Amino acid sequence: MDENNMSDEDETLTYEQLRAKRIKKNEEMFDILGVNQAAKTLADCLKKKPLVKKNEPKPAAIEPVKRSMRIAHLPNPQGSYYSGRFSISRRKEDSYFVEKLNDDVAIKEPVNDFHRLASKKFVHVLRSLDMNIPPIKISEFGIQSLAIHPSETSLIIAAGDRKGNITLYDRNSEMQMSMVHKAQVNCISFCTWDKNKLFSTSHDGSVGYGDTVKHTFDIIYKSERKCISRSNINHTTWHSDCERNLLIGNGSGHVDMIDTRLPDKIINSAWCHQRSVCTVQYHPLLKHYFLTSSEIGVVSLWDIRSMTDKHINPVLQFKHPKELTSSFFSTDGTKMVSTCIDNNIRIFNTEKFNLDATKPTYIIPYFRQYYEHSLQAKWNPGRNDAFFITSMLWPARMQVYDCEGNVLHDLISKNLKSRCIVMEVHPTQAIYVGGNTYGRLHIFSTKNQLI
Repeated sequence: MDENNMSDEDETLTYEQLRAKRIKKNEEMFDILGVNQAAKTLADCLKKKPLVKKNEPKPAAIEPVKRSMRIAHLPNPQGSYYSGRFSISRRKEDSYFVEKLNDDVAIKEPVNDFHRLASKKFVHVLRSLDMNIPPIKISEFGIQSLAIHPSETSLIIAAGDRKGNITLYDRNSEMQMSMVHKAQVNCISFCTWDKNKLFSTSHDGSVGYGDTVKHTFDIIYKSERKCISRSNINHTTWHSDCERNLLIGNGSGHVDMIDTRLPDKIINSAWCHQRSVCTVQYHPLLKHYFLTSSEIGVVSLWDIRSMTDKHINPVLQFKHPKELTSSFFSTDGTKMVSTCIDNNIRIFNTEKFNLDATKPTYIIPYFRQYYEHSLQAKWNPGRNDAFFITSMLWPARMQVYDCEGNVLHDLISKNLKSRCIVMEVHPTQAIYVGGNTYGRLHIFSTKNQLI
């Protein structure tokens, strides 16, 4: 405080008294200006809220690993979906379908086997085929696999969809659907030694064995392995039957062999590929050999007699630049066709199992959408000079090729308005069937076959 501003009263005060007086005077001025209230309000806002400690989640209790009832050959006490046999529920209105189906599955000697015609006659009949009936809706979900029964009294088709349903379509008595698996049906086929039986392989890791006469269905195999790549859930991809044995391809790269008379028991197994097996097939004549295609870009020929639990050495390997979708022998085993996602179909001469057989004799370009991995070239039954495959070309079509890559015929129709993703042919008749993602069947035949 300046000396000129000090009063006589202030001169008698001590330093501490003067300091207290000035502080009091300043506080009164701050109260008048509202500074103290503003400071208090700001201080309250800046006070830190107390931290609330969150309750940490308790670690989940680790359950003990359950013992496999299948490996121990014991019945499942919980009544698992995959244990034992179950009957497919039959409604009263389905009785006629089953009775008619039993009559239609009777096999007779084939009349004028289409696939064994001379080449010129074969092509002549092939070019006369058309969709003489409109598409048939058999499922609400996309069709993933097809099989055609060899019966000639009626057209009987089994179709597996992406939800695990299997539909039996009988041209003489419409169709019937059954929920058999929990995921898409990758492969379906009629049994080679009993045409009343039906095999189905599903992405849920199970293989089914159906009886069209008794109307029952057995789950005869369930994979319990874990996949090495992509996911820990294993799946089954393909099957091939011969002499009551069944080869089953797995997503883990294993191939298992089971005896259909001893369900749910693996009698032989081998780890064939580091990634998923795409298709598996017995050699048509030399039954101790089998063929696999894989996601690692290799087709391999194996000898069943060398199968072990841990490893198996291939007899031959057919290397490809990218992932495969399929590989199949022709009827006599002298040729092999493979389908690769590099947009090429390859033909191999497999009359002799030597290094020359691993070199393709023909490489045939085909159009494939980048997202479409299910296209598969298959041989016409009884022939080694013609194969068929669905096409991604537009207008929508299915195609039949010869071994040199020439298109023998495009199966095109005004009724074929969407692309088919799977395709099959009747074992003896000139009937080609395609299935699409909308659950419809497209049937090509001669004019009089389906009347």
